[in-house]
Amino acid sequence: MSHEDYLGMRRFPGLDGLRALAATMVIFFHFGGPNWTWLSGWVGVYLFFVLSGFLITTLLLREQDRTGRISLSNFYLRRVFRILPPYLVILGGIIAFVLLRAEFLERGFPRALKYYLTFMNEFFPSTADHAADNFFSGSWTLGIEEKFYLVWPFLLVAIGIGAAKRKFLLVAAAMVVLLAAVPLTSGWTLAGSKVAIYHSTIHYFILAGGCLLAITLHYRRGYALLKPLTHPLAAIPIVAAFGLLQVNLDTVWTASGQNLWWLVAYALLTMLLLIVLVSPGPLQWLLGTAPMRFVGERSYSLYLLQGPVHFVVVQAVPGLAENRTTSGLVVFLVGLAIADLIHRWVEKPLIDVGKRVIAGKEERRERRLAAARPAASPAEPAPIGS
Repeated sequence: MSHEDYLGMRRFPGLDGLRALAATMVIFFHFGGPNWTWLSGWVGVYLFFVLSGFLITTLLLREQDRTGRISLSNFYLRRVFRILPPYLVILGGIIAFVLLRAEFLERGFPRALKYYLTFMNEFFPSTADHAADNFFSGSWTLGIEEKFYLVWPFLLVAIGIGAAKRKFLLVAAAMVVLLAAVPLTSGWTLAGSKVAIYHSTIHYFILAGGCLLAITLHYRRGYALLKPLTHPLAAIPIVAAFGLLQVNLDTVWTASGQNLWWLVAYALLTMLLLIVLVSPGPLQWLLGTAPMRFVGERSYSLYLLQGPVHFVVVQAVPGLAENRTTSGLVVFLVGLAIADLIHRWVEKPLIDVGKRVIAGKEERRERRLAAARPAASPAEPAPIGS
């Protein structure tokens, strides 16, 4: 795949399928029982992190190419209309549910809400009684991502996109150094109580890995380094290595004392996998099929819904209280049905509202710029005989 082909892609359909796999793995890790431990489903959140870093940075870099600038206000408007509506609808639904059951205090919401409403979600488990499940603790990943979204675009603008293009290798090397510093800043292991996984800085470095990949692929010099990996045959060793680590990560993670280097390796293999998925080939086609896209487009709400859906399912069918394949499948299907409603009635309409707000804002900006330009002087007559 040429660099021009890559830059001309307006959508990466294979990445929707990867979102679908990530959300499904997490659900079956939580509710599928021991038959699914081989899948190492807990690490599905790191697929989301690498994906987020890659997609956000790619959109910002392409905006710079298209308009000559990066509008931070437009970026944050897009994030607000994309992230907040499903998040608040699901959180509000949970609160209404526990209030009706007179469990608001029992579920720890008086303390939890100040974390959930400020996107400090990852700090709640260590500061509140996590034994009382409030169905929303899985949202800790949103706290990580929202703080990343708050800081990273500013950094990208601060270093200067033009500077990044001229000094691509320097920028890339600096990010590699940051990625290599993960064990030093997060602690070598997560054994015992030394470092809580929720508070580990490794999440931000894994997000930065996706950003590094986006920067590398965006500029011609960087793309030339990775272009051989876009060949369909290159997918074979990459997919094999990724799959091998995926199904063995839970085992090696425990056996090695929960060494964070395994997560670094997983992030690097995920970055290589993204190259495969944005390139033409069988895997891109498979993960870009309609069923995979359907689940992937609803994966955000599906991920947030897993806790409350599991509780309701168990209340309706007590036999599903024991985590096993049937329990995981029922939670997945019920959650997907509700996520589809949220996608149709909340997510898409509000994204469209955000687009209209941004379009109106840009139109007013253009009018102001046009009004500020000096009036064009009358054209001089052309010389005779020209």
